[in-house]
Amino acid sequence: MIFQKLTTAAVLALLLSSTLPHLRAAQTLTYGLEAYLDRKMVGPESVKVIIDHLKASRTNSPLDNLVTWAKDGFPDLHDEHGIWKTESIGLKLGIVHSIHYYFSVANSTDKSSRYLAILDELRRDDYISYHLAQMAFLVVDEFVLETKVLQLLQEKDPKSREQAVLMGSPLARKKRSISDHFMEMVQSDSDAQVRTTILSSIIQWRTRDVAYVAFERLLKDSDANVRDWGARGLWSAADRGLLTGEDLPRILSEILKTNEPFVRISIGRTAARLTTDRSLAVHTDKITDELLTGYLKRVKSLGGKADLVQEWLEWWTPLIPSYTSRPQVVY
Repeated sequence: MIFQKLTTAAVLALLLSSTLPHLRAAQTLTYGLEAYLDRKMVGPESVKVIIDHLKASRTNSPLDNLVTWAKDGFPDLHDEHGIWKTESIGLKLGIVHSIHYYFSVANSTDKSSRYLAILDELRRDDYISYHLAQMAFLVVDEFVLETKVLQLLQEKDPKSREQAVLMGSPLARKKRSISDHFMEMVQSDSDAQVRTTILSSIIQWRTRDVAYVAFERLLKDSDANVRDWGARGLWSAADRGLLTGEDLPRILSEILKTNEPFVRISIGRTAARLTTDRSLAVHTDKITDELLTGYLKRVKSLGGKADLVQEWLEWWTPLIPSYTSRPQVVY
């Protein structure tokens, strides 16, 4: 009997000795994760839900556990009607940061392939996959990432092409293989969301070439979201000094051709920025289609003899005090 008790105690001790190191390692990773999520300003409720889940699972592979949890759609966080019990966007952002945390502390040599596999596993969750795709360059080897991006850009599925754009954007400016595809696809891709994603990405390059691509999309694209990003890109280029007064003839020539109020307003606001002292802020909300009618009537009354730039300056300059202001400096 005594021997049996000793044997049982020895077995328990052996089990504990083999289990405790794993539990301690998991607890250490969980503690590090909690501090990391706090630094990333993930909401306290979302942090608590993630940490409590990992502790309850008693897993020694927290990365795999979180990926499976997300892939399954967080079933324990919905009530019987499928309604979330917690704030879903905050939680999903916490999962994205958690995945990056565990990659940052991992010693694995196959980080690139593992990250891309996770991205594929979580593809159905638009929010998580969107952010993981944008952050892929932080984990995936540059050559591996470039190869994957070029592969996905050729896919028939527009979601795959959009994912490629998100993954490739951080590399595009230094990789002609990617940037050339972006510049061609923003004009030719059949999917409006893909064109929108590309345009919103390349605008950040802040170049004249991209400014004119944005202008062309404003004028010609069939999709309202793409045209909106075209307007943003045009305005941004004017506001940052990428475009100058020398670009006015080309830009103003289109204001007479379009029948779209949004296009006219976008061109008018850009022209106002280009012909106003840069120390003044242009009140773009006041530059309306009704206001621009004055300029259009003035030009049309002159027929083909009108100098578009000169007429703009003569019309706009007296209006500058009423449609601009000097930004206030807050100390």
